[in-house]
Amino acid sequence: MSGETVTTGQAGKRWQGGRLPRAEVDRRIDRLLDIALDEFALSGFGGTNLDRLVDRSGVSKTTIYRRFGSKEGLFTALIHRSMEAVRSVLWALKLDVNDPLGTIERFVSAYTQVAVCHPMGRTLLQIAVAERRDFPHLGAMLLADAYEGIRPISDYFGRLMAEGVLRPGDPSEAAFDLQGLITQGFRVMVDDIAFVHRKGRAREIAERFLRGWS
Repeated sequence: MSGETVTTGQAGKRWQGGRLPRAEVDRRIDRLLDIALDEFALSGFGGTNLDRLVDRSGVSKTTIYRRFGSKEGLFTALIHRSMEAVRSVLWALKLDVNDPLGTIERFVSAYTQVAVCHPMGRTLLQIAVAERRDFPHLGAMLLADAYEGIRPISDYFGRLMAEGVLRPGDPSEAAFDLQGLITQGFRVMVDDIAFVHRKGRAREIAERFLRGWS
């Protein structure tokens, strides 16, 4: 049995005995995160009310504070959740120093699919940008987690620099330059992202990156 408490909100009736089995706790926490993302998107970070999250999810405020500490903790948990798929794909890519063009092209294609086109990631980024004046730390949190996603390609660029394939510089700066070419800045947030699927785009970006860093 779990030590988590429950409420009698819209998510369901009170569990007999006042405590939930672990599987039910996990299900409600997952639902809480889904609802938190929805509330952040609809009301903004500052406008999201924990009492409403309690009412919609059936998870007590005590449990929310114990698990996440604050709204920032909920936002952080959503960032980690959105980055799980990104890391699992990008960190599994074969990075071949003997084939820079093909390797970077594959990375661009993979990043486009799992990061740029990931609905949760796009929503979190839109929230952070919209709230950047009052809550600038949200963007910093996203940036820190985003770097973890691109760290393998950053390390790869360091190897290419050591081999003389790329000009000397900061590998992480090169990785963020590549990320910028992929996302085209704010365009992925305000425009129809169908443009990222244009045939041959990944190859063009890889070639442009190599021209700039060779």
